[in-house]
Amino acid sequence: MRSPAVPAPLVHRRSGIHDPALRRGYEACRRATRATGEIEYAVSLLLPPPLRTATWALYGAVRAVDDLADAAGAAGEADPGRAARLEAWISAFDTDLRAGRGSDPVRQALIHTMLTWNLPPGFLHTLFEELRQDAGGRQFATWQEWRHYNSLINTPLVLRAGSLLLRATGLSTEPEAIAAGVPDVAVACRTAVEAVYLTDALVDLSDDLGRGHVPLPQEALDETGVRRADLLARRATPAFEELVRRLADRARTWLDHTPPPPALHPAVGVALGAYTDLYRLRLRAAADAPAALLHRRPALPRGARLRLLLPARAKAALAWGLFPFPVRPGSPAPATPEGPDRAEGAHPPVSPPRPAVAPAPHPSGARPPRLPGEAKPRHVAIVMDGNGRWATARGLPRTDGHRRGAEALVDVVHGALEIGLEYLTVYAFSTENWKRPAGELQALMYEIPQIVRHLVDENLDVRVRWAGARSRLPADVVEQLLRFERITRDRTGLTLTMCVNYGGRAEITAAAARLAREAAAGRADPGAVSEHAFAQYLYVPELPDVDLLLRTGGDHRTSNFLPWQATYAELLFLDTPWPEADRRDLWDAMGQYARRTRRYGSVPRVVAQAAAP
Repeated sequence: MRSPAVPAPLVHRRSGIHDPALRRGYEACRRATRATGEIEYAVSLLLPPPLRTATWALYGAVRAVDDLADAAGAAGEADPGRAARLEAWISAFDTDLRAGRGSDPVRQALIHTMLTWNLPPGFLHTLFEELRQDAGGRQFATWQEWRHYNSLINTPLVLRAGSLLLRATGLSTEPEAIAAGVPDVAVACRTAVEAVYLTDALVDLSDDLGRGHVPLPQEALDETGVRRADLLARRATPAFEELVRRLADRARTWLDHTPPPPALHPAVGVALGAYTDLYRLRLRAAADAPAALLHRRPALPRGARLRLLLPARAKAALAWGLFPFPVRPGSPAPATPEGPDRAEGAHPPVSPPRPAVAPAPHPSGARPPRLPGEAKPRHVAIVMDGNGRWATARGLPRTDGHRRGAEALVDVVHGALEIGLEYLTVYAFSTENWKRPAGELQALMYEIPQIVRHLVDENLDVRVRWAGARSRLPADVVEQLLRFERITRDRTGLTLTMCVNYGGRAEITAAAARLAREAAAGRADPGAVSEHAFAQYLYVPELPDVDLLLRTGGDHRTSNFLPWQATYAELLFLDTPWPEADRRDLWDAMGQYARRTRRYGSVPRVVAQAAAP
C-alpha cells in the first residue's frame, strides 16, 4: 500500500524553513524538479526533509539556468535574448551570493542551501561559464569533447549532491577528497554521471532537436552512419535505431559497472539503488521504441516504476527510523539570541515597539541623491576619526570633540534612513582606545550609551546591534548596549552596528577559540568548516560583507576595523574630521561608490552582441 505523501509546506517546516519568501523559493525549485526531473524527484522523496529540500534547490535552480541557456529556435540559431537573460541571471546570482540572500525566490533557495550546507560556489561558476557557451549553440565532434563538457557541467553538480548524502552518513569528507584518495571511486563517479547524461541525451532528443541542437557527438553518429541532417529533420532510419540501441547498451554497461560509494547510510544506499534502477528502466523504454525518441520524450512505465519505488519507500522509511538523520544542516547558531559573548541568562520581556517615525530632514533642505538600486551599497562602515584633533585645533577639550562627533552620527543615521541604506556600522571605541587618558575614557563610556539612547528615543526605524567584547567595559555600558539591542530587535529599517571595545583581530581570534571549543565538545565538525560556518562565530554573525568603508579625519588606514567583513570593501578616505561630517558626506560617498566598477577578482564581462543579419 502506498503511503501518503507529506505535503510540501510540512516538508519545508520539517526542514527548518520558516521564512515565507524562502519557502516560496524552495517550492518553486520543488515544482521545477517534479516537472523536469521525474526520477530525481521520485528519489528525493526517499530522503529526509532537510536533504529533500536541498536536492530540490540544487536541481531546480540549475534547471532554471539551463533553460535560459537553451540555444533556441527551430532554425537552430542562437537567441541573443536568451543569452542576455542568462547573463542577467548569473550577474544577479553573484550579487545575491555576496549579500547572502537571493533577490528572487529560486536564487534565494539556492543560496540558502549553499550556505546551510557549506557548499562552495566554484562549481556553479564553472557551470555558468559553460552555459554561456551553450547560449550561442554547441556541438560535439568527439566523445572526448562530450566527456569534457560533462565533467564541467554535470559531474560537479552530482558531486555537490553527493556531499549532502555523505554528510547524511555522518561523514564530513567531501566526495572530491574521497575520489582523489581512491582512484576507483573517482572513475566510478565519472562513469555513473556519464551514464545518466547519455541516458538524458537520448530521452531529451526530441526537445533538443526542436532547438536545432544534436546532443550527441558526431563521432557517435559516424559509428552507425547516422546523418545529422536526418536527425534534424526527425527522419527515423535503421541507422538511427541502431545508434539508439548501441548508446542504450553503453549507458547500461556504465551503470552496471558503478559500485556504490563506501560507508553509506542504509537509507542513502536505498535511494541510490532506486536511482540507478529507474535509469535502467528509462534506458529500456528508450531502446524499446527508438523511432519515438525523435518526436517525444518516453514515459517511464507506471507499473514498473511503482514496483521499484514502493519497496524502496518502505526500506528507506525503515532505515531512517532505525538510524535517524545524524547531521543537522547549517552552521552552529550563536550561543544565545543576543549573539556571542552575551550569555547572561534570561532577559525581561520587551514591550512592542511604537510605530517608527520618519527621520528629520537636513537643516539645509538637502535631499539624498537617487542612486540605481544595483549600484547602491548595502553596507557602509565608517571609522569616525578626528574628534580629538578637531577639538584640540579649536582650543577645546577632546571630550567636546566626542560630543560633537555624537551629533554628527545622529545626522548620518538620519541620512542613512533617508537614502535607504540597509546596514551602517561605525567604529565607536576600539580595543586600542583604552590607552587614552582616564578622563577621556570616562567621557566616552558616558557618551556612547547616550548617543544610542538618543537614537532609540527618537523612535526611528533603526535596529541597534553591538559588536565587541565585554572585557574591561563597565557593567552598566554592557547592560545598556544589550538593552538597546532588545528594544529595537523588531525594527526592519536600518541596522546600526556600534563597534564598542572592538578589534578585528580580537574578533577573529575569539571566533576561532569558540569554534575550537565547539569542535572539542563534538558539536562542530572541523572537516566541514567553511567561511560561512566560521562567520557564525563572529560578534554579529548576520552582518553582511562591507561594500564601502569610509574613514574621516585624513588618515589612510583601516585600523583593525572589520578585517573579515571588509575584505572586498571599496575604500574612501576624507580629510574632513568627523565632527564636521554630516549626511551629505555619506550621500556623496555612496555616489562615488555607485560610479566605481567592482570586479571581485574577475574582469568586467561584456555580453556578446548578436551579429547583424
